[in-house]
Amino acid sequence: MTIKVAAKILRSGGVIAFPTETVYGIGALLSKPSAIRRIFKIKKRPRSKPLQVLIANMKQALELGKLNAKALKLAKKNWPGPLTLVVYKAGKVPKLVTGGTNKVGLRLPAHRTILALIRKVGPLAATSANKAGEPSALTAKEVKHRLPGLDYILAGRVKLGKASAVIDATDNFKTLRP
Repeated sequence: MTIKVAAKILRSGGVIAFPTETVYGIGALLSKPSAIRRIFKIKKRPRSKPLQVLIANMKQALELGKLNAKALKLAKKNWPGPLTLVVYKAGKVPKLVTGGTNKVGLRLPAHRTILALIRKVGPLAATSANKAGEPSALTAKEVKHRLPGLDYILAGRVKLGKASAVIDATDNFKTLRP
């Protein structure tokens, strides 16, 4: 039940669940394609549907995405927090995460536990902890019940109980999820 254990599992190619300020998420290291493929399998999620990338700071955002001036302003105003910004991806983001597109959803969560983990291991390919089309899990118990096959569940609490807002900040700003 510690960040240290979760980090070790992620580094070995595992898929874990973790609390954020919005809902429970599941994720794998961005550098572990086989683990990222397992996320899709565990969730029964089509590979054409992109994952988001959880980051710990603006430096990581700029390494993984191309943030225009408006996107930068929005990020600085709302991060850390429940906002996923869709931007053009930088070369380090695998196509597996983007659903084959040239865009990536970046989010800097406002939750101490997941931020500490990301600082320790690096960005995570992530999504909500639920089967595709079902409600998001809000507790570790719900995750365990709904998503067998995870390597580890990091205990903690969610605060909002609602998934993050998603804004496409590429060319024309468009709200994809309020």
